[in-house]
Amino acid sequence: MMPLLRAAGMLALMALGACSAEKHPFDRHLAQLRPVAVAALPDMGWPAGTALCPLGLYQSELSESAPHAGRVNAFLKQKQFLGDEGHWSLIVVKPLPAGDGGIEQLFFKRADYDVLNDPQVIARDAQTVPAGFAPQTCVSVEQARVLVTREQRSHRKLLIFGTSQVRY
Repeated sequence: MMPLLRAAGMLALMALGACSAEKHPFDRHLAQLRPVAVAALPDMGWPAGTALCPLGLYQSELSESAPHAGRVNAFLKQKQFLGDEGHWSLIVVKPLPAGDGGIEQLFFKRADYDVLNDPQVIARDAQTVPAGFAPQTCVSVEQARVLVTREQRSHRKLLIFGTSQVRY
C-alpha cells in the first residue's frame, strides 16, 4: 500500500508542476535555442564537477554503462520514478560522497522539443550531428553543450546533451 501511495504522491506533484505557468530558467533557455546549433548551457549555480544526465520520454533509468548509473538508478528506484510521454527530466548529480544526497531531479513538460540520449535513437532520428560534437549520456557542467537539431521525419526540435571540441 505504501509504494502505491508514494507513486500517487509523485504523480500528483508532477501534475502540479506541469500546471504551473512558470517555466524553470533552464527550460526557458532550452526553448529559445534554434536548430541547427550547438550551445553552451547557462550558469545555473551548480558546483564544478556536477554531472547532468537527461532522461527522455518513457526513460526511467540510465544505461548501466553511463557515468554515475549505479548512483542515479538507485536514486530513481528509491523514488519509484517511471518516465512518461509528457515529461523529460534532468538528473543533476553533484560531486558528493556516495548516496543520493547530491542528486536532484528536475522535471520538464514536453514542449516543442524532445530530449534524446540513446546513441541508436540519435543516429536514427537526428537530422544533423556536427563534426566535433560528441553526444553524452551524462556530461559535466564545465563541458556541457546542447545540440539543437531537427527530427528527420518531422519538424520537432531534438536536444542532445554532449561535449564539443569547438568553443561557443
